Amino acid sequence: MANQPTYRIFISSPSDVNPERLVAQRVVERLDREFAYHFRLEPVLWEREPLIATEHFQTMIVPPSQTDIVVVLLWSRLGSPLPQEHFRGAITGKCPVTGTEWEFEDAVKAYREGGKPDLLLYRKKASIPSDLDDEAAVLLRLEQKRQVEEFVRQWFVDEADGSFKAASHVFENIAGFEEMLEIHLRALLKERLTVRDTGSEVAGIRWHRGSPFRGLESFDLEHKDVFFGRTQARHELREVLKRRSAQGNAFVLVLGASGSGKSSLIKAGLLPDLLLPGMMERVGVCRYTVLRPGIVADDLVGGLAKALLTETALPEIAAERWDEVALAKQLRQEADLALMPILKGLDLAGKAAQLTEHGEARLAVIVDQFEELFTQPGIGEEQRVEFVRVLAHLAKSGVVWVIAAMRSDFAHKLETLPLLKELTQEGEYHLFPPEEHEFGQVIEKPAQMAGLRFETDEIRGIRLDEEIRRAASSQPGSLPLLEFVLEQLWQQRTDEGVLTFAAYERMGGLRGALGRRAEELFQAIPREIGDALPGALRLLVTVGQGEGIDATARVVPIGRFPEGTAGRKLVEAFLAPEARLLVADEGGVRLAHEALLTHWERAREQIEVDRKDYQVRGRLELAAKRWQNAGKKEQDSLLLPPGVPLLEGKGLLECWRQEIDPEIETYIRASLRAAKRRKAKRIAAGIGFALLIPVVVGGYFGTRIYLGVRDIEPKLAFAPIPAGCFLMGSPEKEADHYSNESPQHEVCVKAFQLGKFEVTQGEWEKVMLRNPASFKNGPEYPVETVSWDDAQWFIRWLNLFGKHSYRLPTEAEWEYAARAGSKTAHYWGDGEKEACGFANVMDQKGKGHYGKQIGSSFDCNDGYVQTAPVGKYQPNAFGLHDMLGNVTEWVQDWYDEAYYAKSPKDDPSGPEAGKNKVNRGGSWYYVPARIRSAYRVNYGPDYRNNGVGLRLLRQ
Repeated sequence: MANQPTYRIFISSPSDVNPERLVAQRVVERLDREFAYHFRLEPVLWEREPLIATEHFQTMIVPPSQTDIVVVLLWSRLGSPLPQEHFRGAITGKCPVTGTEWEFEDAVKAYREGGKPDLLLYRKKASIPSDLDDEAAVLLRLEQKRQVEEFVRQWFVDEADGSFKAASHVFENIAGFEEMLEIHLRALLKERLTVRDTGSEVAGIRWHRGSPFRGLESFDLEHKDVFFGRTQARHELREVLKRRSAQGNAFVLVLGASGSGKSSLIKAGLLPDLLLPGMMERVGVCRYTVLRPGIVADDLVGGLAKALLTETALPEIAAERWDEVALAKQLRQEADLALMPILKGLDLAGKAAQLTEHGEARLAVIVDQFEELFTQPGIGEEQRVEFVRVLAHLAKSGVVWVIAAMRSDFAHKLETLPLLKELTQEGEYHLFPPEEHEFGQVIEKPAQMAGLRFETDEIRGIRLDEEIRRAASSQPGSLPLLEFVLEQLWQQRTDEGVLTFAAYERMGGLRGALGRRAEELFQAIPREIGDALPGALRLLVTVGQGEGIDATARVVPIGRFPEGTAGRKLVEAFLAPEARLLVADEGGVRLAHEALLTHWERAREQIEVDRKDYQVRGRLELAAKRWQNAGKKEQDSLLLPPGVPLLEGKGLLECWRQEIDPEIETYIRASLRAAKRRKAKRIAAGIGFALLIPVVVGGYFGTRIYLGVRDIEPKLAFAPIPAGCFLMGSPEKEADHYSNESPQHEVCVKAFQLGKFEVTQGEWEKVMLRNPASFKNGPEYPVETVSWDDAQWFIRWLNLFGKHSYRLPTEAEWEYAARAGSKTAHYWGDGEKEACGFANVMDQKGKGHYGKQIGSSFDCNDGYVQTAPVGKYQPNAFGLHDMLGNVTEWVQDWYDEAYYAKSPKDDPSGPEAGKNKVNRGGSWYYVPARIRSAYRVNYGPDYRNNGVGLRLLRQ
């Protein structure tokens, strides 16, 4: 605004409180943005020991007496005496006088005479470090401490009774000081608002770069002005780095849960502090670079070299004959040689910044997503060791800070690299979820910066920001969800900049917003594009080896999604500004945040379906890398051996097709060719004997299958299902209704017999001579991990050697039998609490077992966290057990989402052809929305999963 007044705030501080001085300057700048609509604020600082040559030109421009507010900071010293010919105490006439004394007296004298400036004094009470080996330094410290105490007694303590005659404030740490100073200055500044101004505090907009919220993306350096809620953490982290630097090992590892804000804290909290001259002792200039292991997985040290040559790091190195290749080679040398280009680059950077004899240059290397060292299958042990060794050289150089962010659930991996464990010793900083008041700052402060307001519910008397704050502070791991919700509220703000309850409720509140938004975007794209989701996830996600390992994101080149394909169109839809579920940068395309993998049910379930294949890919990726790096003489011995490894490779090649990395495909095909050559040699060596093998083996296994069928067939139990008609699908008003369940339509079926129980592991093994189940808990448990094609082979053997004719039920027969005359969502009614008496589902016990992987669950306990023995629960009205839950069941039909609109009324048998087969009934890990009689899901005929089985129909 034109003709705005300017208020000057003088900050007086000796060099021992330089970090606090810079924090005070930052507080003033932040308040300047807050009050910009009313007036401007100008910080005034005298630089007594400049680190950069140009800084001294700002000294002696304005004395404290000519400013509006004076902030005095004290700790262990008053500072050095000023030249006697120019300075003496304005009140005491003291000469010589230190800088702090002169500034203080100048301000007090002006206040006594004219009522300004306002004076705020802050005393730091932390212990004062000293080197006991240096006696002179100890004596000097004691003398300086005595001077400070004498100053405080003179101006602030009434010697008659020991009471304080002027106000001062004490702080223990820098975080407490920052919050205290902001509160005090804001109160003084509000007194300067006119009556006209007081109702318009939010009118000023200080953030003009779009949304002040980051959605699913982390905060970067450019977002430091809207990064709030981590004041204490940023100061604690800086102190850890300062302590580690003093110990000669400047490596700090920030550990925290996924979504705790590790990356944002480092890039938008710590990094701006490091860039402030003087925030770290004697550091006048700081250069920096940020890298992620997943983006440079092919060559970690080469990727680091490239990062060091970027504009914000040390581009000066390039002029000294160091390109990426040469620099990477040098970094791989021993410490002294490896550091040569870094030291040269920092020397040049210091000269360019005109550092004085007091100032030094530093480099900050930030390694984001450090767990990718262990989650990216393409990064092998040798690469990890080499990369950590280079980081150790940098961290112990005395001129480089290394700050890494790592998910705490991967902290145990530190033990696998002794050097890394040693490097992080005493250098771990654990970032915990924000406190409720910090959540309040995360929500309110950026909104104020952008001139936004939160709607008030007049009936309940609560503002929207308060409701969101309560929800966030009561829900673990809510920070990424919170930022996503705030970003969505900003997108849906009113023309007046109001964030509304209606928008918040539409998106499902904090808990449901991310999953609901992702599903909305998915449902809005054409079906043929949506069908590419499983393949896209296979490229964008990786899963570690072992049970219960969370899925993590990985970066892939955008070229892996060819132009014009459904996969590319899906990626572009998720990259769109209104979506932002994916982000793209120079490294490739990746998920905006891993929270998508836990809060979007469709993605979570698809990953669970493919979990074993993800793990097979991970093993193959490592094997392929070893094979490629080996010499020609060794390569043959590193190919996939016959048996399970070769079968896994062949199976993945057939199932994943376009999602296989080219290097893995080359490796698998080489292994298959080698196996073919070995087989040809065996045949050539013994063709006569080989010709007999099929006859002998066929007769032996054929006999066993025949005996197995004759053994189980009499024991198979079937329930007679009468002919009848019913409404197939679900009404749109049914809770959790899906569009592929519409339109609800009348269907009539003939009588048939359906198995009372799902096919068991014992029955399957008798016929198929193997048990493929993932949960081999006993013969009475349902068989699972069987594909539709597998089920057809089982049925073929039954029909070949049995007395009856069998098949899978059609989708219509299955739903008719499952409903058993019911019209509710479940055959036991609409209630969820009754579920555990009728079905094995995702219940409270299961949610407790699987934790954050589970979004919702039934409010009951069925007694099992995986599959249960068949017939364990109450049957429906037709006498059928487990029609919902336990394992999903293959049916005969091809899948067509729109089939219900054209289905015949009588005995529909499904589409004539298709890509996927229908699967019905829900399984042990299905959440309430998917345990319904109408729920439909579809998979490829070769798909296997530990929640998929079958039930027989006898004709």
